Amino acid sequence: MAASYYVNTFDLPPDQARAIWREITDETYELASAACAGNDYRFATRMWLAPDILFFRVRAKANTIFRPSKLVEGRPTRLIKVKLYQYGGETIQLDGEKFHLDSSALHFIDQHRSKSEAHTDHELVSIFLPYHALGYDPSTHPPVLSFSLDSALGRFLLASIDAAFQELDHLSQNELSVLAESISGTLKSVLSNRTRHKKYKNAQNDQVNAIKDFIEKNLKCTWLGAGRISQELKLSRATLFRHLEEYGGVNRYIVSRRLSRAYRDLSEAQPVRGVVKAVAERWAFSSQAHFSRVFKEEFDVSPVSLVGRWVQKPHDAAATDNAHERGNISQYAPDIAALKWAYERYR
Repeated sequence: MAASYYVNTFDLPPDQARAIWREITDETYELASAACAGNDYRFATRMWLAPDILFFRVRAKANTIFRPSKLVEGRPTRLIKVKLYQYGGETIQLDGEKFHLDSSALHFIDQHRSKSEAHTDHELVSIFLPYHALGYDPSTHPPVLSFSLDSALGRFLLASIDAAFQELDHLSQNELSVLAESISGTLKSVLSNRTRHKKYKNAQNDQVNAIKDFIEKNLKCTWLGAGRISQELKLSRATLFRHLEEYGGVNRYIVSRRLSRAYRDLSEAQPVRGVVKAVAERWAFSSQAHFSRVFKEEFDVSPVSLVGRWVQKPHDAAATDNAHERGNISQYAPDIAALKWAYERYR
């Protein structure tokens, strides 16, 4: 079955609940603002990881979270959160506007914005997708977009997402990848018809999304490089570099994406002989030595030190969610590490 990760802080002391939330989101949200004071951030969440997409089921007490401009600039997170509330909701303050989100609609939210979110007690399912998976363009799409569940389209989206979440616990990792691709394709089609200024289509943004999408789909291929991308997408090398310049250029972007995938594979791997070499080969690194060197440069840890980090110990694997409910914080160490990585993966 596809791996999932679970954390529940409802029965933990307030300081521990807040500390876990801070550990997971310290580079995404700011908890020091006055609006966040008094929140202990009690929540229960389960997460499933597809190659490009994250699926979350969340239940949480009322809280306020704040993403200041300094984190947006210093820790850019180019992703869209798709939210479907079961009950409760939130009020987002963004760009001088207020948006009220609740269970009457499906909501698309641009995470790469400075904003505050004030939540009531709530339960929801959420899908995190990178810009390129949706074809999202911040210059033409609004930062918050909602589709009423009373409409024909809304009912179709509700049925599709409900069906997807009902199957997550029963899918293999390969089946999860297929489901994720289907869901992202559906959401991309919906979003493509709801631009802010349709006649002013941003060709540059479309090219960037196409480049990133092509790279993600071919990360395991040894031939992946600027020359092949230029050939396949009919773009010059200069255009490729310009579009990915902020990431250090084409080759640097490819390496960083491969390292991100390798980080997950190592963290989920059983500590068996040859696992580091196998991961290096899977993600098309020229040698284990080269892989280990660039991995250490990127994450400041060796590949071998991460092996099995997200794997539950034998006595933990036998624990049920009811055992988790009793608040044994040590059981959550692998899950907290996985959630923290998930929140930071789109940078």
